[in-house]
Amino acid sequence: MRRIKPQIKVKWWWLLVVLIVGMVAILITHYDAPLYSQTVAEVQQVKNGPRMKTTDEFRNQDYQQNQSVTLKILNGTKRGQTLKIQNQFSGSNATDQEYHPGQQVFLHLSGRTNHHTSSLINGFKRDTVVVFLIWLTISLLLLILKFRGSMALLSLVVNALLFFIVVELDVRTDWNPFVLFAGLAVVFTVITALLIFGRSKETVVAIIATILGTAAAIFIAWLVLSLTHQRGMKFEMMDYVTQQRLPLFFAGSMIGSLGAIMDLSADITSSVFAVYREKPTMRFAELFENARKIGRSIMGPLINVLFLIFVASTFPMMILFLKNGNSWGYSYSMIMSLGIVQSLISGIGIALTVPITGVLAGGICEMKVFK
Repeated sequence: MRRIKPQIKVKWWWLLVVLIVGMVAILITHYDAPLYSQTVAEVQQVKNGPRMKTTDEFRNQDYQQNQSVTLKILNGTKRGQTLKIQNQFSGSNATDQEYHPGQQVFLHLSGRTNHHTSSLINGFKRDTVVVFLIWLTISLLLLILKFRGSMALLSLVVNALLFFIVVELDVRTDWNPFVLFAGLAVVFTVITALLIFGRSKETVVAIIATILGTAAAIFIAWLVLSLTHQRGMKFEMMDYVTQQRLPLFFAGSMIGSLGAIMDLSADITSSVFAVYREKPTMRFAELFENARKIGRSIMGPLINVLFLIFVASTFPMMILFLKNGNSWGYSYSMIMSLGIVQSLISGIGIALTVPITGVLAGGICEMKVFK
């Protein structure tokens, strides 16, 4: 896609600054326990007891193991004091955790510090890991993609802020959540396309095609669910939803498919315009056929990516249901049915985006609007 050359360039010394700042931030978060009001401790030593094999009523085999953990308190009035607690963990770690020396954890203290037998570990202190991952992502984006990487990062930050704002509006107002998130989807599309692809007529075509393709998919899904009276849809499996489930389901489907549809429309648009610049005598039918061929080669991997992301998100719960004696049919209906429908909606949107983008890009080239 043709882009306006950026006036801002990412210098190599800026990359060095990012690397240094990231390493300093990692060191700070490793030693920032005094900044927490909650008690933070570091695991000094562990002593594991013998393993005890367990078998449940469904013949699932596991083991449990007791662990004596020596901790050193890193903050508060009892900083520097040590204590021992007992921890029990299993091989599956479904609801527990094995601890190792060097890990930092949050503690709930009870009783005298030197005789903590009932103190509890509330979880890991993960700020160092989170900061490291953020630093690594920023460094790779700037190192590999330079200016485009910085624009991708900026679009991510802006979109995240907008998402939190819309979620707050949804929580604090009585507005229809689908209308809120539909407006957010349009804003997402415009901001992401402009920041990543630049200002050009190709970008405008990609934005329009993305919005139309997504809207068409959601409309078809709404029509089918209305005609079938939502039979077979387990909306009650949407966790902790206190609003109407159907608008939130469509909102999630829309946001989830937006990125793939935008990627597809941008690729087709840039390719069609590039082909037309090389051969300006091409007619609309030829340009549309090129768009169709390009879309056919891209849409398959995109649909598979969305489906595999969904499978990865539901895989642990699906295995848990099957391990507890539930049938494939029941496990699918309870865990995967809504996600499969959302994957189908995304697939419909991707498929419809191909002809929509072909018509828009081919028509604009035919009319020579971009010249």
